[in-house]
Amino acid sequence: MAYMPKDKCKQYLDDSTMVKIYDLSNPWGVDTPLWPFPGARQDLIFPRGQYLGRFHKRTMTYTGTLHAGTHMDAPNHVLHEEEVDRERNGYTFAEIHLERCIGSGIIVDMRYLKDEFEEKWNAAEGDPARMPEDIWHIIMPEEFEAACAKDGLEVRENDWVVINTGFHHYWRLNNDKYYNYYPGEGPELAWYLTEEKKIKGIAGTWGATDAPLWHMPLKEQMPWLDKAYTAATGKDAAEKYPDYEPCHRIYMQHGVCTIENAGGDIDEVTGKRMTIAAFPFRCEMADGGFVRLVAWEEGSF
Repeated sequence: MAYMPKDKCKQYLDDSTMVKIYDLSNPWGVDTPLWPFPGARQDLIFPRGQYLGRFHKRTMTYTGTLHAGTHMDAPNHVLHEEEVDRERNGYTFAEIHLERCIGSGIIVDMRYLKDEFEEKWNAAEGDPARMPEDIWHIIMPEEFEAACAKDGLEVRENDWVVINTGFHHYWRLNNDKYYNYYPGEGPELAWYLTEEKKIKGIAGTWGATDAPLWHMPLKEQMPWLDKAYTAATGKDAAEKYPDYEPCHRIYMQHGVCTIENAGGDIDEVTGKRMTIAAFPFRCEMADGGFVRLVAWEEGSF
C-alpha cells in the first residue's frame, strides 16, 4: 500500500497572489437546522461506507433533504411542468441555465431589520400575545430601494440581488427566531424585482424565499406560527396571506435563480457590487440542491 508522507508533498502555489473569494454560504452537517414542517423530521445522515483504517480510503454517503443549508430551488420544487417555459427557463435542477447562475450583483444592507426585530422581541419578552403584528416584517419595494440608495447601489437588468437582513447570525443559535420571524418577501417585492428590474438571481439571509407567513394554510404548514400570529393580532393569517409561497412561483416562472439560507462571509461584502456565482449540480431528479454561493470583486479575473 502506497503512502504519501506530507514532507514529500510540497506546496508551490502562492495564495497571496490569488483573488479573494467570499463564501456567502452557511456551513452544514448533521445538526443543520431544517425547515420546521409539522411532524417528525429526519436529520441529515452521513454514514461511512469505507474507512481509512481498513481501505486507506474514506467514502461517505448522504441521506437527507436537498433543501438544507444554503441551497437553490428548481422550478419543479413548486411548479407543475405546464406552468413553466421549460426550454427557456429549465424545470429540474439539472436544467437551470448556468448563464443565470453567475453575474454582476449587489449585496443590500438591511441588517437594521434584525435590530428592529430584537427590540420588539425583547419588549414582548418573547410572548406572542404581547408582540406587534409587524414583528413579522414583509420587505416592500420602496424599503428595498431605500436600502440600496444608502450605499449608492442600483439594480441593473440581469443583476443578482443578495439581501442581508442580519438573520444569518441566528443560524444554529436560535432556529426559532431564524425560521419563524425572519424578515422576508411577499409578492410585492418579487413582482417588482422581476417585472420592473428584471433580475436573474435572488438570495437572502432568510429561511425561505417567501416570508414565514406566506405559507398558507399556515395552520397546517406551521401551526405553532399560526397560533403565535393569532395571539399577537387576533387575526386569521390566511386572510392576509392567502397563498402558499407566491414568491417562489413568481421568480421561477421568470427564470430567476432563488437561493435560501445565505450567510457565511456576507457581512464582509454587504453594501457592495460584486460578481456573484452559485452553480447547481447536474442531477436530473433534483428539485433543488446545495450550492456554494460566492462573491468576488468585479474585474478580478
